[in-house]
Amino acid sequence: MLKNKVVIITGSGSGIGQAAAVKFANAGANVVVHAKSNVAGGENLVQAIEQLGRESIFVQGDLSNPETVKVLFDTTLNTFGTIDILINNAGVASGKAFLETTKDDWLEAFNHNFFSAVLCAQAAAKIMLKKGEGKIINTSSVRGLPHGGREGLMPYSSAKAAMINFTKTLAKDLAPNITVNAVAPGFVYTPNYDDFPQELKEAFMAATPIRRFIDVDEIADAFLYLATANSVTGEVLVVDGGFTLKLA
Repeated sequence: MLKNKVVIITGSGSGIGQAAAVKFANAGANVVVHAKSNVAGGENLVQAIEQLGRESIFVQGDLSNPETVKVLFDTTLNTFGTIDILINNAGVASGKAFLETTKDDWLEAFNHNFFSAVLCAQAAAKIMLKKGEGKIINTSSVRGLPHGGREGLMPYSSAKAAMINFTKTLAKDLAPNITVNAVAPGFVYTPNYDDFPQELKEAFMAATPIRRFIDVDEIADAFLYLATANSVTGEVLVVDGGFTLKLA
């Protein structure tokens, strides 16, 4: 399906990004793994991908820093010679009451959840425009959808909402040969939830019509679909088990 395609997956040291990296490797792609700080996770993932018979490299760093973005794309080009697919998956959610937030809180949320994706998309687009094709897939969230924002997560929710507008506008800007889409996950079970109180996890499931968490592989499936869908662009694929149905 993606034989010898080159995909960069940011934030792939664990969780959704890790599942996507394995999924794309199984589909035949060579994978550039990235993590901000999870070196062990990134290096172990490279080994796992190589055991699947695909090529992989690991790049570490903070992608809100333009120099790190340059290293990521220069390393990719030096290793593989091109890039076919970019999945902007890096991000972090942190909560605080609105009246307690500072400008630094807002800047941190936007740096890690939005500006890093903008910088990577810009770098990828320059390469893709020259070759005449490419796929850019951004990770938003149900928190970025209308009525989806959550009190206590306002900077994060706002950054994810910005990602949706960015995706739709960039899709128009890079058409006709480059597609740009986003995935908006709901409650996806990752190790981060292990420390959550059981009653809170049950509340999340109760708010989701399918009554369970989304699996990381299900988000990876959404990425894979958008990476192969040539007639889909400017769309936000919501994978939330029906959570947003209750918000309308």
